[in-house]
This record gives sequence, C-alpha cells and structure tokens, in this order.
Amino acid sequence: MPQVCARCQTTTSQPVVVAIGHGASAGGGTVYACPGTCADSFPKQRDPFEARDTLARPER
Repeated sequence: MPQVCARCQTTTSQPVVVAIGHGASAGGGTVYACPGTCADSFPKQRDPFEARDTLARPER
C-alpha cells in the first residue's frame, strides 16, 4: 500500500517503517520513508523485545 515518506513527503509504493509514533490522546501511528536515502537518514530504532530476551536468559 503506498505511503507518504516522512522525510521528502513524496508517495512511495515501497514504504519502509522507520518509527512508531506515540500520542497520548490520539494514539500512535507508523512513520514511513522511501527505501534507500530517506530511510537510511532516520536513526535505527531499538528492538523492544531484545532487552526482554537478554533478561530472560538464565546465566550458566
């Protein structure tokens, strides 16, 4: 499904998810960018499950 790039504001048929927006009253939304230069210009988002998996492993 085509989406509007958050960086260059053009419509792309190959959107890349670059962030999840959060809002208190209106909920959140997904932030999309064009693949390539626009998507690469956003900071890498951390995986929320990565820390959970690290904490759940028993030490040996």
